[in-house]
Amino acid sequence: MNTLLSPFHILYVDDEERAVHYFRQCFEDEYVIHTATNAADGYKLLEAHGVRIGILLTDQRMPGESGVELMERARRLQPNIIRILVTAYTDYESAVKAVNEGAAWRYLHKPIEPEKLGEVLKEGLEAYQALQDRDKFLREKAGNLRTQLMTDKVMGMGIMAEGLNHHIRNALTVVRAFIDLAPMKLMEEIDARYPRDPSFWIEMQGQAQSQIERIQSLLTNLAHASYAKKLKREDEIHLTAELEEARALYQQHLQDKKIRFNLEVSSNVPPLLVHGERFRQMLRLLFIEEITHLHEGDLVLIKAQIEKDAEGDEYVVISLADNGAWGGPQDVAANLFDPFYTRSRKPDDFGVNMMACYVTLHLHGGSVTARRLEPNGMEMVMRLPLDPNKNTQEAEDFLRRSMNADAEWGKPGELAA
Repeated sequence: MNTLLSPFHILYVDDEERAVHYFRQCFEDEYVIHTATNAADGYKLLEAHGVRIGILLTDQRMPGESGVELMERARRLQPNIIRILVTAYTDYESAVKAVNEGAAWRYLHKPIEPEKLGEVLKEGLEAYQALQDRDKFLREKAGNLRTQLMTDKVMGMGIMAEGLNHHIRNALTVVRAFIDLAPMKLMEEIDARYPRDPSFWIEMQGQAQSQIERIQSLLTNLAHASYAKKLKREDEIHLTAELEEARALYQQHLQDKKIRFNLEVSSNVPPLLVHGERFRQMLRLLFIEEITHLHEGDLVLIKAQIEKDAEGDEYVVISLADNGAWGGPQDVAANLFDPFYTRSRKPDDFGVNMMACYVTLHLHGGSVTARRLEPNGMEMVMRLPLDPNKNTQEAEDFLRRSMNADAEWGKPGELAA
């Protein structure tokens, strides 16, 4: 018993029964052969055996459908199948047209020498094997990538859930303590001319109120961080004035921690078109991030200037650098934009704030990167195109992933089909 040269089958369709019989005699010891004497029966065999048929060899002139018509239907059914057209010399033009238009992989003239036909079949099956291997590789890679994306999404949701649990549970503990103690404290005060425990009513109520505001702020920033629609840039701002206003807003906090703050905005930075509310919120979150994790006497430097890319498009480049410490040597700068990652490890440090900054900048058509500085410190570089209709490449990728993820990857299991 001879060993087959390929695991894939060959289908030969020809209305001449002698040609079909001769073909089977020549190659049935080397390959699994299927034959049909018309296009309709040949197509039924294609449907029945699917991807196991690697080559469709068909005569051009047959009653009913022609060979080219059969190959077109076969291509729609199984795109990778190797299609070989067999013609007489009078069908030369139709054969050339079939090859040029992609319907046929190759064409052969009758009569065909068995040795030559054997070489063509061998090459065709090798080509089919290569196409199948390619598709398998792409499916595996796409599947792995999709799995990785889903894993990242699940991990992100896990981190977010853990962070929400931590921040909100701590805040609600204070609120619950106030609510639980308030009735008892109120009964103590009913018969008293003056409050017996004024610190409870003043301090505890103030703490509860601040924790409620904390929860509201957290949820607001989380909503900003989850927003995935490009923002309209219709508000004109002056960057220097906005940065100075943000610094003034947190001036007392900067002074309390003796944080040194330097601002260097180039004179050639023009007014910027932005989404005013979200852009100002982003600047405030940047100040909050620095105040939260920096130590007494640390330094913050913000610079801004105009740069051009290789195509001549102009960007305002804003860099923020500090000399603050990191939580650990294993931390990387990219972690800054993960939900609820906190560089300072302080309980009041909202990691989601930096995620909101990341999303806001990309939804403006810009991009942001971060890197660690040695021995201490961090530098963030934000790039925003002056033209509100332009995007950085990073923003294009971000927006495409954010808005078209379901359309891009299809429904679960679709790639494995």
